[in-house]
Amino acid sequence: MEYLSVKEVAELKGCSERYIQNCISKGKLEAIEKLNAKGKIKFYVPISALPDDIRAKYNKQKQRELGLQPELKEHPPETALKQCSNAVKTHVPQKRLDEFTEAEREQIAMWCDLLKEWQAARAKFKCKTEADPLFCAKVKLERGIDISPDILYRKYRAYCENDYSGIVDKRGGWNRGKSCIDDTVWSIFTSYYLNTRQLKVENCYNKTVAVCREYYPELVCGIPSSRTFRRHIDTIPDAVIEYGRKGKKAFMDKYLEYAERDVRNLKVNDIWIADNHTLDFFMISDDGEVHRPSITTFMDAKSGVIVAAVLCDHPNSDTTRLALRSAILQGFGIPMGVYFDNGSEFLAGDLAGRGHRKKSDWQKVEIPVQILSLLGIEMINALPRNARAKPIERFFYTFKEHYSKSVESYCGGKPDERPEECSRLVKERKLITDEELREILPVFIKGHNSELYGGKEKRYKNMKHIDVWNEAVRSGDIEFRTTDAANLTLLMRRTTRVQKIKRNGVFIEWAGRKIWYKDENTVFHANEEVYVRFDPADLREVQVYEKDTDRFLYTYSCADYLSVPFVGAEKEDIQALMRNQRQARKAVKRSLDDYQKFDAVSLLKAELLRAEQNSAGYEIAKPDSFTPVIANELEASGMKITNVKFADLKRLNDVQEKSKGA
Repeated sequence: MEYLSVKEVAELKGCSERYIQNCISKGKLEAIEKLNAKGKIKFYVPISALPDDIRAKYNKQKQRELGLQPELKEHPPETALKQCSNAVKTHVPQKRLDEFTEAEREQIAMWCDLLKEWQAARAKFKCKTEADPLFCAKVKLERGIDISPDILYRKYRAYCENDYSGIVDKRGGWNRGKSCIDDTVWSIFTSYYLNTRQLKVENCYNKTVAVCREYYPELVCGIPSSRTFRRHIDTIPDAVIEYGRKGKKAFMDKYLEYAERDVRNLKVNDIWIADNHTLDFFMISDDGEVHRPSITTFMDAKSGVIVAAVLCDHPNSDTTRLALRSAILQGFGIPMGVYFDNGSEFLAGDLAGRGHRKKSDWQKVEIPVQILSLLGIEMINALPRNARAKPIERFFYTFKEHYSKSVESYCGGKPDERPEECSRLVKERKLITDEELREILPVFIKGHNSELYGGKEKRYKNMKHIDVWNEAVRSGDIEFRTTDAANLTLLMRRTTRVQKIKRNGVFIEWAGRKIWYKDENTVFHANEEVYVRFDPADLREVQVYEKDTDRFLYTYSCADYLSVPFVGAEKEDIQALMRNQRQARKAVKRSLDDYQKFDAVSLLKAELLRAEQNSAGYEIAKPDSFTPVIANELEASGMKITNVKFADLKRLNDVQEKSKGA
């Protein structure tokens, strides 16, 4: 808003300054107080508060200062613009001069001077249009303003009509946020555009037009071009576009706030971060197949040192265990905690527990012993679908840029990253092997650990990752825990779920098949609830523990003869099965004989003894009187017999026994 001083208002009205001050003090004229250049408080009147006649007088004064009054010639030349002569007759001002900003008024004055200069230049030419391109070139050379004859014509028309809005340059966002697109049409368009199918603008536009023709024919004539829709998309916030077109995860990863993990309070070996990475190049496996293997990696959160990287075909809980074992045996010690995501290769029941998966219906039986618990390692789980929670991803990016791209068979993480020669190398099998990669992978890891730290802690500036780790270990400020290979083998045995000892003993599932274990006494422990611990590197035997007390019970050996092919079983396997069956039967028979060695009386005699012992004191009570039941009911009515003597049954039985055979 523009303000005038009391003196300027008095000059416009033609009165004294004292009069204007009295009007302000009595509230008849709106004004504000400001400090002038000398630091004194003065009154200033906004132009919008002035009466209409004074505002009109102010506008005319400004028009004269800017030279906006068109000067009509007595005899205009025949080549004068018809548009301008017609425009003078239809003088329709669109916006008052005081409604423009100071910068816009300066622009209006500049164009007025430029248009007068242009008209003066045209007057020197017989053919006026020949002057237009020459004048445009002159303005561009002297003032650096790139204009065309069409722009001059439009500006001069606005000048003649006193249309200040037409003189002002409308480029640069003067109408930002305004659109000629109907709200209904725009809603239809955005419903197609803000979709995870990520349709092109032209495709969404064509669908919008088709829908409007069918259901909103009255809006079809007002639909602008697709270019207008393309420009209007800029009014949609980028976050909304990301959510609508790429989904929730992409939106959260790019636009939602996140907490930066502060590692200043951490110590070396406090937390190891684990993750898997599929290598971006093709190789030949040990079986001669072309594949893309993965590496299971552990990284120290404090120093950024890669403590272990194990090559594997498909990441699983065994590769996680082997990577942890490798890091400990290399001398990096045992961490206080590990940071896992929610992959099944980390949240195995016998490795560390189910974490966020513990409520799964298929995992209702808890594993009694977990490897991390035995090692004294705490498991920390990242939130599901939270990529920012794993700083180790930066190492995988570095591995891809520095090492994967150095391999000739580099294929990239996406199809558009794949070099042309990759397919040829795969077809010709000119690839490195798993054995070769196992030899050079430690070199890659040592190279990374020898890079500069690059973290946020300034005290480690210009230090290598491994130097940060070594300094912490040598200082003695950390609790360094470790163990030897023998104990580590015992501590890191895999554990099965609770199972009952069956006819074939106990089993483990390994490499897609069931392996049975037993000994000669297994038959005596059938149906006992136990769990089994085993070393994947040595499957010749397993240890069996009691379910409730975790007490060690037995060591069972592998019973390979129990797994035979459906057709073509080996004769030796059948013989071994039958031999063990005979041994088990004889063992049970010997045990049974031990239980039956006492020469007791016969079962019948034992039962008679039991019956006689139970019937001691057995008798049937005899009543003093009773009512007889006879065939003739009339004679029996009212009859009652008393003082009855019952027959001696024992005596009758003896007589019957003696009369047999008589």
